[in-house]
Amino acid sequence: MKTLFLVSALAEVLMLLALYLAGRKHVLAGLRRPYRGPAKLVREPNTAMIIPITGDTPAMRSGLASLLAQDYPNLRYVLVTRDEADPATAFVRELIAHRPDATHLTSGPAMSCGQKNLNLLAGVAHARGWADVFVFCDSTHLARPDLTRLLVEPIAKGLAPISGGYHRVVPLDSAVPTLGMLNVSLVLHSLQPIRAITQPWGGAMAVSREAFDEYGVVKVWAENIVDDFSLGPLLAKQGIRTWPVAEACLDTPLRNVPWSQWREWLTRQLLYLKFCTPEMWLGSLVVVWLFSVPPLLAVLGSFGALTGLAGAWWIVATLGYVAVFIAVGLVFRTLSPRPVGTWAWTKGFFATPLMTVWCYLLTWTTFTMSWRGIAYRVTWGGRVVEVLRGDS
Repeated sequence: MKTLFLVSALAEVLMLLALYLAGRKHVLAGLRRPYRGPAKLVREPNTAMIIPITGDTPAMRSGLASLLAQDYPNLRYVLVTRDEADPATAFVRELIAHRPDATHLTSGPAMSCGQKNLNLLAGVAHARGWADVFVFCDSTHLARPDLTRLLVEPIAKGLAPISGGYHRVVPLDSAVPTLGMLNVSLVLHSLQPIRAITQPWGGAMAVSREAFDEYGVVKVWAENIVDDFSLGPLLAKQGIRTWPVAEACLDTPLRNVPWSQWREWLTRQLLYLKFCTPEMWLGSLVVVWLFSVPPLLAVLGSFGALTGLAGAWWIVATLGYVAVFIAVGLVFRTLSPRPVGTWAWTKGFFATPLMTVWCYLLTWTTFTMSWRGIAYRVTWGGRVVEVLRGDS
């Protein structure tokens, strides 16, 4: 039991430090290289930014305002909502009423795929005749004015047919769920520069029209639950990996995040992994082991030591494990886009692996996903079997 504890605890710490070292430069690049004004590319292909939208929230309004302020010259916007009943429809029409570079479409309700996918496909169909590059963005994050240029540049230079950015959670309070979502995002962000395993993120990615057509993205999206987790494996089968653009990082300000929101969001990310890349989902059992076994053995061993059932060694080992884990957490704190107090950060850092384990266990019990008021029954490959309900 002692050996198992020591080996697992050491492996957990080394894994986290390796992740930090692999992603540090990439994560900090957007903060250290901020927007410096318009710049011209050698080649500036015609580009359509396609934005699927639903609802009407302050975050969405701010995000759309930032996306509609891009400095890229050959850019048209296609904003897509589900139907007239969507709360976003009236607002979007008012927002772009005097914008000749922007179009609004309604896609209708999804019957065989995720609603977001159907919205994206409606935008692609509209822009296909003139766009050489499709840029796909979510409406609920804050984008820098050169986001489009940053995403288009690798494609224009012929470096890759697909490029991707990511987002950083900007904590506006010190609540554990807020910092938990920040920590999870930092881990996922740190994986982005590892091209052998990186996945595109649907909130900020660009694909050449040629690649989009050649690899049959329309067919895949038309029956899949999600855009990015289905696109990544599709292109990976052709030996194509996403070109990560460090500076193409959007801001996601968060405050007062409920525990339930953190749990639902993280479970949904893990369900995408389960359905679209089941081999990676099963491989995540190693991470679940490392996140659960050391703290569990530390608690059991310390309890045994306090009750006389185990040696005092366990008290010393547990205190050492806690001290090292706190130190690793403070290393990750250097990646936070805003200062966070030591105690608040430590609580969030300790809670993150425990929530991750719990959410991962939840993914074993369901083949149903819910998002934006719509529930889907999903099978392997991310294919939608049935749309169960849609109330908004």
